[in-house]
Amino acid sequence: MNFVKEKREIVTLVCLGLLLLIGGVWDKQISQGIMDQGSLFGTFFQNYGLIFPGIIIFLSTQIFIYYAKQSNLPSFAKGSIYFIAIIAGFYQIWQMIKIMLFYTVTSLNNKQNNQPIGAANNDGSATINFPQWFFPALVILSLLVFIIGCGLCGYWLKEKTHQEMRGLLMVGLGAIIVVYTANTLVDVMKGFWGRFRPYELQSNWSDYTSWWQINGANGHKSFPSGHSEQAWLGLYLPLFVEPLKKKKRQRIVFLASLFGCLVAWSRVRIGAHFLSDVAVGSIIAIMVIYVVSRLLNQRLDGEILS
Repeated sequence: MNFVKEKREIVTLVCLGLLLLIGGVWDKQISQGIMDQGSLFGTFFQNYGLIFPGIIIFLSTQIFIYYAKQSNLPSFAKGSIYFIAIIAGFYQIWQMIKIMLFYTVTSLNNKQNNQPIGAANNDGSATINFPQWFFPALVILSLLVFIIGCGLCGYWLKEKTHQEMRGLLMVGLGAIIVVYTANTLVDVMKGFWGRFRPYELQSNWSDYTSWWQINGANGHKSFPSGHSEQAWLGLYLPLFVEPLKKKKRQRIVFLASLFGCLVAWSRVRIGAHFLSDVAVGSIIAIMVIYVVSRLLNQRLDGEILS
């Protein structure tokens, strides 16, 4: 019976394991065959595919605010929670918009300089000249998204009972664990593995290494894929929906999975990662979400575990 309940997770992990096996054998050939830094598909998801960590943490900060409103905490404690949650929520929106604008500017500069539109230094060693509109756009868009987000969350949370808010509070705390655990694992592995990205090898593939070869810290950070990991973090969003609304949760799972697949494939297409890179980035996010959802005693499809 437990096997049947877990079959979706098992099938997903088996599929990703097969991709990892395929990548170990044919990573180089796949990237050589499909890599295109001028791909509009790859550029779009490179520029705008890192939205979920910011959204997830922002939702959590709003939950903390509304939970504090309903609580009997002293005024100073409530005020402290409001202040910290508002600052943290706005910071997440700011970072999300900043990343999207950064990649957008990179694409515009590439087009102006007759370079492939999706060419980007993903490891941060190159310098970029930001246009004058960058900072004002960052401020205006961040404020606008923050205000709209607060309004939507207020509509969502205002009718929640105290019991429902207690459940959401645990989901919000779990969200922080998921995002920072997955991001930290990927960041540590990137620095430790030292794998060259496909686009860095276009003129000379002699530095190519398989995913299982650890090169140490050398400034190259292809393995695993951060974009893929952060895209698959969208699988945590169903936990913000009431467990009884199974169909709604299932729709979100489907859409989040589709988005994760598109982002992962786009990273291979644009030459930022190998197939094995995106497979491991996806596995990290999925496994962290799986563990935390079980600790919260929930399944993504809405079932409460006994």
